[in-house]
Amino acid sequence: MIKLFKPLGLAIGLRYTGAKRKNNFISFISLVSIGGIALGLTAIIVVLSVMNGFQQGIQEVSASMAYDLKIVKRAESGYFDDWETLYQTAALDENVLAGAPFTNGEGLMNANGLMRPVRIEGVNPTYQSEVSDILPNFDALNGDSANVILGKDLAELLDAHIGEQVMLITPEVSPHSETVIPRTKAFTVVDIFSVGMYEYDANMAIIHIDDANQIFKIPSDEVQGIRLKLKDPSIARPTALNLVDQFADNDILIYSWVDQFATLAKMIDTEKRTIFVIMSLIIAVAVFNVVSTLVMVVNDKRSEIAILRTLGLAPRSILAIFMVQGIVIGFWGVLLGTSLGLLITYNVNRLIGWLESFLGYTVFEPSVYPLSHIPTVINVGDIALIALIAFLLASLATLYPAWSAAKTQPAEALRYE
Repeated sequence: MIKLFKPLGLAIGLRYTGAKRKNNFISFISLVSIGGIALGLTAIIVVLSVMNGFQQGIQEVSASMAYDLKIVKRAESGYFDDWETLYQTAALDENVLAGAPFTNGEGLMNANGLMRPVRIEGVNPTYQSEVSDILPNFDALNGDSANVILGKDLAELLDAHIGEQVMLITPEVSPHSETVIPRTKAFTVVDIFSVGMYEYDANMAIIHIDDANQIFKIPSDEVQGIRLKLKDPSIARPTALNLVDQFADNDILIYSWVDQFATLAKMIDTEKRTIFVIMSLIIAVAVFNVVSTLVMVVNDKRSEIAILRTLGLAPRSILAIFMVQGIVIGFWGVLLGTSLGLLITYNVNRLIGWLESFLGYTVFEPSVYPLSHIPTVINVGDIALIALIAFLLASLATLYPAWSAAKTQPAEALRYE
């Protein structure tokens, strides 16, 4: 009998789910429940994928253009006169992969009657390619020809192209009057780079470290600091602490990429959790709609339930009938939500482009957000877990109305029929 009635409960449940209802309102609520689950799941998948993309994008940019670790002097006027010895000490740590010296500062850049503030990065081409993941033409930089590599957005803002000259303007304090006077030097654009972060692409100019030392009045045999590339950037802070113990010089400071982007990373993490909670509430409302739908279905089918019970159908089979309906609602909601979420995630930048064309203004402004595009990272494990939880919640929501249907007394239900 058990083998007979178990499939029967499933068959009747599927038939009820697909049958046209006399009560159109119940059908409408069923669709609302499916739509609510799908909408909430879609939003969670898109938001988490975008937030994960921002986190990964920031780490990639830090590895490309910033640093995994940076070693500088504590005093503002302090410079390293033997950076290679310092690097050899740092390289004793097994997580340190490569190192390169740098000198940086601020200035103005003028080209074609346009002027922009710039961050000047002086690098040694021989070593810089070992610590930077971007590959501009570092070899074109040398201390004799005054060449410069511009960020993509900076070049566009200055209307500067490869082969053209730009003027670099830096402040210099007069030794006689102690007044600040501008100092200019012409550079030839030899390459243009892009790391995908507006902060760098629109503000950075890379020159040879000898040119930078000359501009900022630093002795030619000294450097401002050292950048280190790590084998595993995720443990940058523990590596920095290990290096602090290796150096006896208390005037040395070590920064990690985590320190540079700590505020932004915390903000993204907080927003991700907050939006996850908000979107989860949408799914919760949809789950309550499943309960409401099945309660109304049970009331609508009470006489049919009584007839089935009179014919000998066991309570557990009645339970299965209405659980099947709720599970089907949850299944379709999860399937549609996951599919739509992945579809939007894969095409989010194209959709933003269409939206901007339709509205006539910029929705995603690179100068406001840390990256020049919307990055996405799809974590299959996270999506599978979210979809499973949504499906389980929808399935659990069927227990009360299904249990209520199973407890129906035939005589009581048919009294007024």
